[in-house]
Amino acid sequence: MNDEIRRNIRNRWIESIFELAHSEFQNRLWIEADYENSVGDFTECVCSYFDDLNLDDGYSEFIENGIVSESEFGIVSELHSEFDKYVENTKEKDLSDKDVLKDIEWIAVTNLGLKAWNRLKENMKSISDKEKMMELEKYYLNKNAT
Repeated sequence: MNDEIRRNIRNRWIESIFELAHSEFQNRLWIEADYENSVGDFTECVCSYFDDLNLDDGYSEFIENGIVSESEFGIVSELHSEFDKYVENTKEKDLSDKDVLKDIEWIAVTNLGLKAWNRLKENMKSISDKEKMMELEKYYLNKNAT
């Protein structure tokens, strides 16, 4: 895998972790459609993380290919597991995006996401990755962002 592919996958991974970690972003994207040129919902969030990133079977390929480090995996492993459980437990419920955002179990996943996000940001070795994380926060969590 070349460096450009690895970088693109890593950027999409960071963006997925951001979405999992920020309920304000989820609400503004999924419900309010508050961001120009951005569309999303819970189903898209699940697909972006598990399908597009090919994380259905876990992080072994991500680690083998140098997309994430062992220490980064250690930070997100609980989030990954709880997100997977949530998706499995709610498959048959057919919840609306609003219902997902109000679901106490989803709120717990999002809280785990925020803890993981903050730990990743604190421990990020790459300056460009840290800048990307701060850029996402600045743009999408700013009340005036559109």
